[in-house]
This record gives sequence, structure tokens and C-alpha cells, in this order.
Amino acid sequence: MNNVATRFACVLALITGVVMSCLAVSFQVAANPLDNNAKLVSTSIITQSSLNESNRQTTLALIMTPKKGWHGYWQNPGDAGFANSFQWTLPKGVTIGPFEYPAPSQLLISDIMNYIYHGEYVLLAPISIDKTVTDGTVLPLSLDMSYLVCDPQTCLPEQQTIESIITLEQGSTSPVVTEQFQQWQAKLPKPLNVRGQFSVEDSTFTLSLPLPDSVSVDGAHLYPIVNELLQNNAPQKFSHSNDQLTIKTLSGDDIADEFKGVLVLGNGTSLSFSADKTDHIALAVNPITQQNDTTLWLAITALMGAVLGGLLLNVMPCVFPILSLKILSLSNLSSEREAKIGSVAYTLGAVLVCLLLGSIILGLRALGHQIGWAFQLQNPNVIALLIILMSAIGFNLAGLFELGTLTSGSKLQDKKGPLGDFWTGVLAAFIATPCTGPFMATALGAAMVLPIGLAFMVFAGLGIGMALPFLLVGFIPRLRNKLPKPGQWMVTARRILAVPMFITALGLVWILMRQSNEDFVLAILAATVLSSLGLWWTGLKQHSQGKYQWLPAIVLTLLPLLLVLYVTPSQRLQSSNIEGETTNIIRFNEDKLTALKAENDVFVYFTADWCLTCKVNEKTSIDRKNVQAALRENNIVTMVGDWTNGDSEITQFLSRHGRSGVPLYLWYKKGATDPTVLPQVLTPGTLLDQISAHNN
Repeated sequence: MNNVATRFACVLALITGVVMSCLAVSFQVAANPLDNNAKLVSTSIITQSSLNESNRQTTLALIMTPKKGWHGYWQNPGDAGFANSFQWTLPKGVTIGPFEYPAPSQLLISDIMNYIYHGEYVLLAPISIDKTVTDGTVLPLSLDMSYLVCDPQTCLPEQQTIESIITLEQGSTSPVVTEQFQQWQAKLPKPLNVRGQFSVEDSTFTLSLPLPDSVSVDGAHLYPIVNELLQNNAPQKFSHSNDQLTIKTLSGDDIADEFKGVLVLGNGTSLSFSADKTDHIALAVNPITQQNDTTLWLAITALMGAVLGGLLLNVMPCVFPILSLKILSLSNLSSEREAKIGSVAYTLGAVLVCLLLGSIILGLRALGHQIGWAFQLQNPNVIALLIILMSAIGFNLAGLFELGTLTSGSKLQDKKGPLGDFWTGVLAAFIATPCTGPFMATALGAAMVLPIGLAFMVFAGLGIGMALPFLLVGFIPRLRNKLPKPGQWMVTARRILAVPMFITALGLVWILMRQSNEDFVLAILAATVLSSLGLWWTGLKQHSQGKYQWLPAIVLTLLPLLLVLYVTPSQRLQSSNIEGETTNIIRFNEDKLTALKAENDVFVYFTADWCLTCKVNEKTSIDRKNVQAALRENNIVTMVGDWTNGDSEITQFLSRHGRSGVPLYLWYKKGATDPTVLPQVLTPGTLLDQISAHNN
């Protein structure tokens, strides 16, 4: 009771101070009503980019700068004060969404906890312009604001009206403004793609939130977005184990079925989340039982999807020739032991690569980086290395030179056989995993939210799926006996299987053209030609039994390649038809999506130039004339997220929808919050059915 009385007295004193300050301010304003400099918070409004006929959505920033020594308040002010109030007066055709707040700081005075901003703070909101507004239109914006500004002794409520003018016209975006918005957006809380649970028992508020153990919670603090759900000034106790964060504190006076909050970590990173109310949170040791049976079934489903997805990767043109020759080579082995050892070595290589890629992704995501599966193909240097490697494998299969780990002869029977099988598995996994196909995308998306141990199980399942055909042939003699016997026909088969490798290299060149400038592409092609010349020279030395057979290939490959990779390629703007004058296709932007789906059906798809499944779907379904015509006739907006060069906004959006890679196809019905997730393998009928449902 003493604590309550103290808080009541402090609040009463604060209110009295506010009233007296208001009277003082009113006399000042009456004495000099035109003195705008009397405001303790200076404000301004800017937009991230110009608005025009082809770009009708952008982000608006409200910059609030208190005078030195004064501070503003978060959306939940805490134990005292009041929240900001905003009222827009907008012209017809202009829509502005709610403001997003950066994470606040704490201010504890006499047992009263407030959530504040020291110095300048910036609120961001999406702004969109309707299609009825024509180019050249002047759009006046007016914002009536009321807010509280305080210093350590005094609090003053202020009101002011900000007026700004936006013109719908062509214009360039300043790099300085772009950089400013990137810094402001980085301060916004990053949304967690999983929901937590909370309970209230005996005045104790307990929150359970899935969070990897690799994320440090030292110095963290929980901020409730809605006040009175917990006692703001009460100590918060954190316990973190088995990828589950538990926070205990005193509950507030209000009761709700949902808790929304922001968790600010000691390093300044902030995470926004939602949690559902439950009767009781049981703290268990085992992470599987800790997160209920749903987590276990999710892990099992993800593992099965990963195995099936890895199995389907074997039909990729860059993997199928390698796998085919490795399987056929088993028919030439008389020892069953050698066949088993070779298949296991190949499996270990594939699994190791999948685990390594998975650990890199999980580690970087834990550090706050937004990356997903296939991140390696978003680097032009990796693409360049793969072009040279795929060309070398193609020339090897074509007979220009001999490389033991890829041949189908007796070299697999020597002591280096298992080592060659292992590196072949490494190579096959590295060049195949960037694409996500049926089953695989959902499985990898689930791995990103599962506890670390279960996530690695899913990654390993992907490698096992890739190696499954080789394992079956290696361990089942009956299958191995049905393979055709070695003969001259295998030489012809090798020559034929070289063709997919050259096609793969050509496809990689096309991807590199989309990722970098022409000079870099030309340099890589020149390096590939020199490398091929060195391999041809190596082949001549192999036929003549000459010494230092690999020296020409090594020299002619490494020297120009090192020179080329020394220069970092510059990014090239995508030259696609996105946002063209005669199309209803626009680039992905989450703020634009929020505005568009309120007025239209929106078809959103995410793609990348290096994703074979994506390109097949686009060619056979999305880009079909009848499909495009139906989309235009029904005024359905198509939004495309291009992930070729990586994009943190897209990566974050994919994660929230349980995916770690592309493709992803979503259909938003007008006014709906949640989309319909379309299959990863599209048909024209799938899209036409959605369009037909739009008309009903």
C-alpha cells in the first residue's frame, strides 16, 4: 500500500506540474500568439522518394527534435504522461498509414517508469497515392499533433500543425535522403516470425518467447506496447535456455488475450513480437516438450520435406551428369565394401555442405543479418567461380582432359576413391542447393524457426535426400547388378552428359550479366577461355605422359582469375519490365503492398535469376499471354520481389511466411490481411482459378 500511495502522490504532483505549466504556456501564447519558436519540439516531414505515375507508394518520415535537455515519449509513455495524438487532413486520393516507432529508452524517477526518447526521434509511416491522381497534381498535407515534452523538472503538453506539400511528378531521390531513411528504418524493431505465450498467475506475468540461445539477452528489457498489462517499474527476470526465453515480472491491472511488446537487447537490437495468453506456462528442460507437440510434428514434417526436396535436386542439369556417372561407376566395382564406402563418402560430402550452409545462415541471422538459403549465389564472385568450374567439368566429360573423381573408369578403385567420392558430394551439393523446389522451401523455412538442434537435423536431411540414389545403389547389390556393364557406350554417355554442364555454365553467365557490369562479365569469360586452354594443354600432357601435367591449367586459371576477382564488380540495375509504362507489374515494397491490398486483389511472387523453378513457373504460367491479359482486365496488381542480388526486406518478408528461399507465390484478396499461399509448381489454371474467384 505504501508503494501505491507513493506512486499516486508522484503522479498527482506530476499532473499538478503539468496543469501549472499549461497555465504558464497559455499566458505566453496569449502575449505573443505568433511566436512559433516557442515550441519545445521542432518538427518536419520528408518522403523517402518522389511520387509519380509509376511510383505511387513511399515512406513518410516525421522528424521530431526536442530542445536540448527535453525528451519525447514512445507510443506507450509508461506510468505517467500521455501518448502522441496525430490527425491528418489529406486531399482525396492520398492515404497515410499508422506511424512506426523506434525502440525507446527507460526513465525511472521516484519509482515511476517512463518510456522516452533522448534527443531526435523519427516516426515512419507508409504513404500511397490513388491511381485517380494525375501527374503534376499538388497535394497539400496537414498534420495536427498533440504530444508531451518534458525535462527532469517540467512537463509541457504541446500542440502544433505541420503543413507540407507533395507534388506528383518525376524526380530523382537524393542519396543522402536514401541513406537517412535506411538508418531510421534500421532503428525500427525487427518483427519476430514466431508468436510467444504468456500467463498471469498470482500477480506474476510470465512470457515465453522462442529465441535462439545464440542471441544474448544480457542487459535486455521488455517494453509493453499496451500499458497496464504489467508493472512498468517492476524488475524483469530473464532465463534463456533450449532456444526459449522466459521473462518474469509483476502483472498490471488490465487483462488481455494478446500481449504485444518490444524486446530491446543489450547491443541495441530491438525485436517486436506478439504473444497469446495461456493458462499456464510449463518450463521444461527438453526443447521439444517445451514447445508442445506442434514443434515435434513441424520438425518431422520439415525433415521429410528436406529429404524429398534433396532427392528432387538430383534432376538439376548441373547435378544429374555427375550423379549418373558416379552411379554407373559402381557397376565396375567387384567389391561390395568399396561400393558402400564410396556411397557413404559421397553422402558425407553432401551432408557436410548442407550443414555448413545452414550453420552460416543461422549464425548470421542470429547476428541480425537478413539472409536466406542460396545466399552464396547472390555474390557475383561465387557465380564467376562456378562458371569456370562448370566449364571445366563440361570439358572433362567431353574428353578434353581426365579428372579421376569424375571419370567412370578404374581410378575409382584406387586408394583415393572415397576421397574423390567425398569431394564429388561436396561439389554436387554446393551447386545444387541454391534452388528451392517442391517440399524443400517449406522445410527450410521451418528450419529457420526450429530450435538449433532440430534445424540442423533438417539441413542434414537435405544432404541425405541428395545422396539417397547413390546410397541405395551402393548398399543394395540387386540394384547395382541391374546397372549396364561398363563398355564403349560409357564414353558416348560422358560426351552427352557434358551438354547439361555447358548449359549450366551458360545460365550462370546470364545470371552474372544481371548481377554485375559488362566489363566484369567479359573478364570472367576471358578467364574461362584461358582456363580451358590450360585444361586442353593438360590433356595433351596426360596423353604424352609428360611431367607436371596440371601446371598449365593451374597457371592459366589462377593468374587471370585472381586479377579479375581483385576488382569488386559493381551492381547492375535490373533491366526487367517491372514498373513499365504499359504494365500492372510493380516492384515489391511492403508499404506499397499494405496500401494496395486494401483496394485491389494483389498477386505477389518472389523470384531470382538463379532459381530454375522460378524461371520455369514464369515461362509456363505467369508470363502466358492469356494469364497476363486476365490479370490486366481484372485490374489485379502483380508485385514482383527479385531476390537475385539479395534484399533484406524480401528476406525478412520470406521469413515471416515460413520460407528461407524462393519461389513463394501469394494471392491477397481485396481487404484481406492474410494471403492464400499458391503451390510452388504453378500452372496457368492455378492463376486463372484465382482470377475467376476474384470475379465471384
